[in-house]
Amino acid sequence: MIALLAPALAFDVPPPPPPAETPAMTWATPMEARMIGTLPPAELVLDDEGHTLGQGMVLDTRLRLGLDVKWKGVDARTEWDLFDSQVAGDPWDLRGTEDARHRESIDPFARPDVFTARRLSLGGRIGIVALEGGLVTSHWGLGILANDGAHDPEFGRNDFGDRVLRLRAATRPLADQPLIVAIAGDRVIEDESADWSPLEGGETAWQGVATVIYGEPTKARGGVYYVYRDQTELDAVRHTQAHVVDLYGDVPLKAGETTLRFAVEGAGIFGTTSRVQSYSSRDGLALGSAGVSALAEVKLSPLPLRAALRGGWASGDTDPDDGRSEDFGFDRDFDAGMVLFDELQGAIDAATYAQLSDPAHSGSPPDGAEALVGEGALRAATFVQPIVEVTPTPWLSLKAGALLAWSSKPVQQAFTTFRAGGIPTNHLGETTEGYSLGTELDWAVKLGDMPIGGARPVRPALLVQGGHLFASDNLGGGTVHLVSAALRVRM
Repeated sequence: MIALLAPALAFDVPPPPPPAETPAMTWATPMEARMIGTLPPAELVLDDEGHTLGQGMVLDTRLRLGLDVKWKGVDARTEWDLFDSQVAGDPWDLRGTEDARHRESIDPFARPDVFTARRLSLGGRIGIVALEGGLVTSHWGLGILANDGAHDPEFGRNDFGDRVLRLRAATRPLADQPLIVAIAGDRVIEDESADWSPLEGGETAWQGVATVIYGEPTKARGGVYYVYRDQTELDAVRHTQAHVVDLYGDVPLKAGETTLRFAVEGAGIFGTTSRVQSYSSRDGLALGSAGVSALAEVKLSPLPLRAALRGGWASGDTDPDDGRSEDFGFDRDFDAGMVLFDELQGAIDAATYAQLSDPAHSGSPPDGAEALVGEGALRAATFVQPIVEVTPTPWLSLKAGALLAWSSKPVQQAFTTFRAGGIPTNHLGETTEGYSLGTELDWAVKLGDMPIGGARPVRPALLVQGGHLFASDNLGGGTVHLVSAALRVRM
């Protein structure tokens, strides 16, 4: 069964003490507009009943606007996503799903969440303590658990971002050391496990957070945070109490004109939950899962070359009858390729939920069925991803990469495996063997992304990407292709 995914947990570094003379009011207005045209694999078969993705060319948009005002030691920030929707083309054919991107719809004004508040906060200082309160997004480490959805992926796209109502206090207790200690209390608005709106309701999730960070953002740094989370589901009965511990380290190095970087993040989740259940544990499950991701990167100069090696492992539950959930999931905005997890596995998850909630199959979906929908997140899997990027001119970037992936447990789909009496069976109803998921080849060409203008430069860019998955027999074999082109303007 699917374990509770970790919440939004990260902390920004507190600002330095204000100068003796407070400057006049300053403000910044960051903006990003993007338009993405995508050609999905329309004939992709998603279940043993022959249902296909059925989505042709589609166009979606998003306008992200922000405002940051600083005056007399107070920092007021807001950020919004506007017109975040598919606006033209062919929606997918899946219905009755839990898709957060609402790919079944084209109408950009059919849902209230096409206008989303990402940040609305106030911050300041009292002595050596930095205070912040309000709606915020957060990011920690490599983003395997806490991810703000604002970091450019190697390939693919980001669409979400963990959001919380937070009250935070942070301080540097040693004036001559880059040591930061912080505590916070959160009301979760949206992440992988909860989605709450003050007007529409939703899951009730509270969390307390404590963190320690040592080091400067541009130098070697590391940190640890601890979270206690208490969550109640929509039925006001199913309940989760979870502890999360996450360690992160990041070391940049210089060797002449060559820049090196080594980073690693590892996390564990422990506790109990009745959000998901098994047939041998009707009162709930113990939580015990772990995941890790690492990055090694080299940038050569004067050669316009960057090479990186990424990898990650998320534990899988190999014994569904032991009363313990060991499935670990990365954040849905953590990128690992652009086809296998984000497109194929995300669509299979949505189709599985549709099968489980189909009245022709059962009177009602089993408790925890919504947890099966991962929105394309890497879960219970291992991946290795080498990447090479060449930048022959400042306005042209060429990137290529490969993704090799394996499951951390027998490959299986919940509905067909249950119907087969527990024998691991894929989404096509075929018995699986081994752990291979397949190999994916990705490429990207970026044009532009250079500042144009004076005081407020604009950075227009065209990004064309392609992903080609050679699926293992466990996923039905064959190839799955995805191509996209994005027009993007930042300032």
